[in-house]
Amino acid sequence: MVVDLHLLCKQGQRNKRIGPEPTRYETGTWPVTDEVAEEAIGGRVYLHAARAEEAYYGGTIKAWHASLENPKRKSFEYVVDGPFRIRCPEKWGQEKAIVRR
Repeated sequence: MVVDLHLLCKQGQRNKRIGPEPTRYETGTWPVTDEVAEEAIGGRVYLHAARAEEAYYGGTIKAWHASLENPKRKSFEYVVDGPFRIRCPEKWGQEKAIVRR
């Protein structure tokens, strides 16, 4: 099963461009299990400034890695593509929502 991740991320914070490709980014770290992180590969990430707002950025998740400081927190590499200005269709946790499809 593939999951999409909706993350609370104020614009410009906890999100950075990586590598030579202008569309490849990495999120900050988020409390996600290894199982969910694996399921998210091939899914989509959506970055929201607030729960009630549409995402301002997002794309297809290509990889993840655990934080060195706290392995329970994961960063996600993604490529900006397709439509991403959507609202989260599920209930939010403290800083994220996981949408299974």
